[in-house]
Amino acid sequence: MRKLLVLWWCLSIVSLHVGAQSALDWVSSEVRMGPGVAVVRSLSDFFPELRETPFDTPVFVMGYPRGDSGALCRAAVISGAHANEIAGILAAYWIIERCRVSEGRLIVVPHANASGSSWSLQEAERPRFLALGDRTIRYGARLSNPAQETFPDPTSFVPPEASDSFRPLAGQEARNLNRQYPGTRDGNRTAQTAYALTQMLRAEHVQIALDLHEASLGSSLVWSMIARPEYLDIAALAVLDVEDETGVSFHLENSRDEFAGYSHWEWGKLGISAFLVETPNPAQPTDDPTVDQLSNAVAPMAKRVYVHLCAAKSLLAYAASNLGNAGTLRVEGFPSSIEEVSRWLEETR
Repeated sequence: MRKLLVLWWCLSIVSLHVGAQSALDWVSSEVRMGPGVAVVRSLSDFFPELRETPFDTPVFVMGYPRGDSGALCRAAVISGAHANEIAGILAAYWIIERCRVSEGRLIVVPHANASGSSWSLQEAERPRFLALGDRTIRYGARLSNPAQETFPDPTSFVPPEASDSFRPLAGQEARNLNRQYPGTRDGNRTAQTAYALTQMLRAEHVQIALDLHEASLGSSLVWSMIARPEYLDIAALAVLDVEDETGVSFHLENSRDEFAGYSHWEWGKLGISAFLVETPNPAQPTDDPTVDQLSNAVAPMAKRVYVHLCAAKSLLAYAASNLGNAGTLRVEGFPSSIEEVSRWLEETR
């Protein structure tokens, strides 16, 4: 009995440490910064109220704008809004580790909702981990950790910029980062995180923004790009590229009022060419711990990561070319095959 009590105490201490550890620390232990990273900032640089909270998270800046003319494009790739959507996070890690920006500026936020990576549906005090050799990749739940929020969930929730006709959502959606854009200064921590990310896009004069997601196998959003009507032509060109390069049948989703609070919908209102990319996650919607995330027969991790990276490469290129003389962006180092991504995953295992 004594041994069991000691084991329980040790596990409790580990759980508390894991939950309390700053994302600024644990992300740096996971991702291996490549030579393309110019500087690492924190999200709280753009909204100081997040500083020393579990919602603060690293912001990786790649490339340099030349002068003050604004002629070079500024773009952002964001993932981890839902901390259980692992392929998008790993795609962001690839960019940080292996890509270079020879012209323009690219900002990468791999764990947009760091709080979501502090817990899981299976264990409220612990995240989940994916073993990749000598490093482990932390992931968590779709929503922010309720224990780290400033307010309890409301009875129902309506995104901050939704129209009067918007149908209210379940109260827990107040902890869904991808329903809280553009965010509010005085909302809960999730709303403040959305506000900080929006402020980051404004402060960095971002012209193109991608948000990488995953959906359950039964969702209509699997293998899709979502964009506002004004950016659908860019997405359509990218879809053709992705299908040619990956063999995956992709589809476009036309964004509309019911997408209020979504990243691409609200960022698009700011004049940003914004896109949301969805790949499948075989463990969703319950985050089934028995599912092999790496080698799943239907949606292996290498394929999901590769598709995200192909989509990012094409969307960044087409959106930048659409800016004409207003911006130039050159990003090198994207993978040429699923096998290349698979080798990268194997190297880290």
